[in-house]
Amino acid sequence: MAAGVAEGRFSAVDLADAALARVEDVNGAVNAICTLNPQARDEAAAADARLKSGAAPRPLEGVPFVVKDNIETKGLRTTFGSLTRQDFVPETDGVCVERLRDAGAVLLGKGNTPEFAHDVVTTNRIFGPTRNPWDLRRTAGGSSGGSAAAVSAGMVPLSIGTDLGGSIRVPSAFNGLVGLRTVPGGVPIHPTDFAWDTLTSHVHGPMARSVGDVCLAMTVLAGPDARDPRSLRTVKPDYAACLESRSLKGKRLLCVRDFAGAVPTEPAVLALAETAVARLEALGAEVVWEEIPLDDLLKIVVGTRAFGMVARFGSVIETNRDDLMAQLVNQVEGSLKMSLRDVTEAERLRTVYWNRMRPYLTEYDAIISPATGIPAFRLDEALPTKVGGKTVERFYDTLLAAYAFTVVDAAAVVVPSGLTPEGLPTGIQIVGGRLSETAALDIAVAYERAYPELFSLPDIDLGVPLSNEVRATTGGYAIR
Repeated sequence: MAAGVAEGRFSAVDLADAALARVEDVNGAVNAICTLNPQARDEAAAADARLKSGAAPRPLEGVPFVVKDNIETKGLRTTFGSLTRQDFVPETDGVCVERLRDAGAVLLGKGNTPEFAHDVVTTNRIFGPTRNPWDLRRTAGGSSGGSAAAVSAGMVPLSIGTDLGGSIRVPSAFNGLVGLRTVPGGVPIHPTDFAWDTLTSHVHGPMARSVGDVCLAMTVLAGPDARDPRSLRTVKPDYAACLESRSLKGKRLLCVRDFAGAVPTEPAVLALAETAVARLEALGAEVVWEEIPLDDLLKIVVGTRAFGMVARFGSVIETNRDDLMAQLVNQVEGSLKMSLRDVTEAERLRTVYWNRMRPYLTEYDAIISPATGIPAFRLDEALPTKVGGKTVERFYDTLLAAYAFTVVDAAAVVVPSGLTPEGLPTGIQIVGGRLSETAALDIAVAYERAYPELFSLPDIDLGVPLSNEVRATTGGYAIR
């Protein structure tokens, strides 16, 4: 798209009109974009006028994008999926939005999110549920579900999400996309109330149809910014170099099935992941299968997550409890019951976990695992109690593969691994080591070029009967 606008084969307005027409056709059913940018077409026209005046084309000239509704957008409301913020109109753009706009991209609108981005099911009291374009009865995942569904439904080629415990990676897998959990500070975050984001880190990152598009977006998004102190410790990698053709010969990959049973995994998901690994091996990679134990991971998640829940939302539930969804209230109340000693013990265990994980991250070029243990589940049914025929105590453990690497600040990219017999997308997670996005992207590029048929979009069945009742939600790792 950017090349076409730069070369004059079509205009930025043409792209905006096509995107808006697609929104008109499918967003009523998918509900991915919760707020359209009424100035999108005018912004596209301004890009065309700029080029017509003789200005050089920018890297993302005219490309429509969506940004998650917990990232601030100047002059366009940012609700965080919460009644408490439903009328909030920011005065500034978040850094990622600012950089995309400066690169010529056109903001089409905001991607729906669960309240304050704290659930794997994207629904809230303002906009209702976002549905998966592959099957409108199923979740698009979360918490970047609206951003993912907007790309999967063909409304935009690029969206921005946020990721703590998998909020980019889970919806990318559920929607058949490429999604990158960036390194903390790699894409600067501002404005925010917690610039250092102590303990486990939230990050901003791109979701797209292809690895190449993710790399192109990162050439614009990444790089230090004085407003984010974490970003000042990072060096911007050469993302364009990831697109150079290369073999996987000599790459050593550690491949994991279900983390020694800690991540309940459907047989169909595992089979597709194993096939994906075989494809990587066929490209020359050396494959080693070994299970990584996740001892104490849940204690680490609960303790470190509690710190952030209290910091961000402790005062919110005191003043706005009736306006908040039960899923969020339950998580915050559970977090408030934890002591400072509980939190510090979780951080101590995290250090033990890091020392156990470190050899895997340093002795191999990448770690490969299923991105999730299950494909997208039904919205109108209660969460499954069995996975692969086995009873599960906590269904959300099927998503622990993401958190397994969040707590050690590892970078990870999700790419499609194929469709289940029901026609639902699955993905593998390529973990490139701590603070190494390019190690993961190098492997993802080779995989995509060899197997482009895996990178596809769905034919949306708009005739599926839909209900706004959402039964499949528990609030994630609520602390009791």
